Amino acid sequence: MIVLILSMIILLVLGVRVAYSIGISTLIYIVFFTNISPLVIVQQITAGADSLVLLAIPFFLLAGEVMNASGITHRLVRLSLAILGNARGGLSYVVILVNIMMAMVSGAAIASAAAVGSTMIPEMEKKGYPKGYAAAVNAAAATIGPVIPPSIGFIIYASLSGASVGRLFVAGMLPGLLIGLIIMTICFFVARKKDLPLGEDRDWGELKSSFNNAIWSLLMPVIILGGILTGIVTPTEAGVLAVVYALIVGLFIHKDLLIKDLVPILVRAGRQTAIIMIIIACSSAFGFLIVREIPQEAFLESFVMFKGNSVLLLFTLTALILVLGMVMEGGSIMIILTPLLLPILNQYNIDLVHFGVVFQLAIMIGLLTPPVGILLFVVSSAGNVDVKEIMGNIWPFYIGLFIVLVLAVVFPEISLFLVEFFEGNLSS
Repeated sequence: MIVLILSMIILLVLGVRVAYSIGISTLIYIVFFTNISPLVIVQQITAGADSLVLLAIPFFLLAGEVMNASGITHRLVRLSLAILGNARGGLSYVVILVNIMMAMVSGAAIASAAAVGSTMIPEMEKKGYPKGYAAAVNAAAATIGPVIPPSIGFIIYASLSGASVGRLFVAGMLPGLLIGLIIMTICFFVARKKDLPLGEDRDWGELKSSFNNAIWSLLMPVIILGGILTGIVTPTEAGVLAVVYALIVGLFIHKDLLIKDLVPILVRAGRQTAIIMIIIACSSAFGFLIVREIPQEAFLESFVMFKGNSVLLLFTLTALILVLGMVMEGGSIMIILTPLLLPILNQYNIDLVHFGVVFQLAIMIGLLTPPVGILLFVVSSAGNVDVKEIMGNIWPFYIGLFIVLVLAVVFPEISLFLVEFFEGNLSS
């Protein structure tokens, strides 16, 4: 088992791509340390990718690509500026609001960070905001993406745990909005401490114009979430609906999208889907070995001390996820750990939807944590900012994200309130 994990870490340190590091380490372990046929890898890779739930991933990714190509980011930034741009440090709030709205379209942190960061970091720097702070706000706000539905992370978790995608989507809404509220609160105090620039006076005519300009973009999350909450469509069907809607808006309403643009859009969405799916597939084989090599009874007995204290157990599991998040990609952590943890969650009657939200929140903190910290490098590239400069400004946002994580662990109602409210309409 140590050889399996160590070989994966060494390959990651050497710069081998995540999926290949996981797959190669799995192959090495099977060939040299077990009597299993290498064909098991092929079987597990196939089984890992063979899930109807995962069909939602390419549709939501494609919908996000189409909407971005249709000028959604520009329209949402303009609307957010009209709503919040007049406050001191107002561009910080604009970043957060745009990320919340983008989260309802893309469901991916990296996509949001790249799209919003490349627009807002230069704009904030031009208006007199410290460059490191601008990048830190963009990185922290991007963590909202995979928590507010539609979330690619929740789709992956649902395929592994058997939890309902619809319930997970609804469960992420309040925690995602809570992240936005806490980050805004931090920005409020930082704006006064750093004496960040005041925005221009609110122009009500611009507010009306920008709202009319963005209305079709704002209707997309209404259609997605409304369809799921009312039980009209499943999450996978909502993804298909989102693609159709995005194409209609881009081609015939905004007319920013041309037929010739569809080929590169399909290529980008296909590439993103392939990256996610190969990680899922290889991680499935890796997770199979871990579950096989760890004696289940002994593993369960190691958690007997938590009997009757599910909150302490959740904190322990969360700490494990946070540590792994420093050195591993979030999707891989979810795919490897979920099958291993399911027996524990079931034994201690921990709601799978609640744990899915906690899991996703912990992974989001990992996206900001060195040495992997993918979001740090994305915003660094998008805004041409040194990572060290970002790290000097991001620590208050770490505190805010930890507060949300702790609240989600201690108070399951934050995740489950809306699930119970819409229970009768939600489908898997």
